[in-house]
Amino acid sequence: MEVLSGRPSPEKEAEELKPDIDFAIQESDPTDLGFVRKFTSSGGKFLYCEDEGEAYQYLSQIMEESGIQKVYSCEPNLVSILRKANIQVDEEDWTGSEAFCTSCEYLVSFNGGIMISANQLHGKKLEDLPETFITIGKTSQITDNLRSALAGIRMRYKNNLPSQITTIKGPIRTENSEEVDQGKICNKEIYLLLLEDQV
Repeated sequence: MEVLSGRPSPEKEAEELKPDIDFAIQESDPTDLGFVRKFTSSGGKFLYCEDEGEAYQYLSQIMEESGIQKVYSCEPNLVSILRKANIQVDEEDWTGSEAFCTSCEYLVSFNGGIMISANQLHGKKLEDLPETFITIGKTSQITDNLRSALAGIRMRYKNNLPSQITTIKGPIRTENSEEVDQGKICNKEIYLLLLEDQV
């Protein structure tokens, strides 16, 4: 699956930004690029957003191209983003919606997986949710591997660890963090809008 949109390749970006002196801008952290390659190669659809304004445009494009009329989301910040993009949102009942919009815990580079938990699923089963997943993540959430993601979750939530910790990747496969080698079938079409963290 091709990348729908994104930041220029590091080679092209470095070429365009290279000054006349010997100090060219270098990509110092390949973790983000590794994530994007793995995520898109497993069938995920990736859109890089420099700011929320670009996210509104891409969300509208997804709705138009997919024929989606209504999106289910119960996270207030995401509901706000969806409404600013003029998208009909249902915050209570997912059964009449064609897509589910969620945040994530981490974006795992080594397998291109999106790590979510009960904080995103709110007690619902993955397979019961709409067939199209739209995840809105941030560049700061990209991490090298499952171990570092789980360590980050332990640190963030301390004595109140969330349940249902799962990584999803592509349209056909999910991996439970406790059974990484087995995986479960999950026929979802997954979009990731990756927002640049605002300084």
